[in-house]
Amino acid sequence: MPKEMRTNNLAVFSDVIMSLASDAAAEVDGVVVLRSGDASKRAIRGGGVSVYFLPNEKVAVDVFVEVNYPCRIPEAVAAVQQKVKEDIESATRFRVHSVNVQVVGVNFPTQGEA
Repeated sequence: MPKEMRTNNLAVFSDVIMSLASDAAAEVDGVVVLRSGDASKRAIRGGGVSVYFLPNEKVAVDVFVEVNYPCRIPEAVAAVQQKVKEDIESATRFRVHSVNVQVVGVNFPTQGEA
C-alpha cells in the first residue's frame, strides 16, 4: 500500500477513535471531556482526546477531563478508562494498550445550584 494511502487511513482511524473515546468518556457520570473550543486555562492539542498508534494494531489514548464535584476522582477515572477501552475495541480492529486520563480540573456547583 502506498505511504500516502496509509497516512490517510491513519488520519481517518484517528478521527474515529478520538470520537469514540470522547463519546465514551462523556457517558460517565460526573465527567466532562474537554473540547477543542473550550476556553479553558490550558490549551489541549486536538481537543480533549489524543490518539497514538502503536505496532500490532494497538492504540494509546489520552483523555483530558474535568470532574464534577462531589464525584470521586479515582472512581471516575477508572470508569472512563474501562468505557473508552470497551467502546474502541468493540467498534474497531484496534486493541487498546492504555487509556491515560488526565483530570485538569474539578467543577464545583455555584451558589444557585447548591
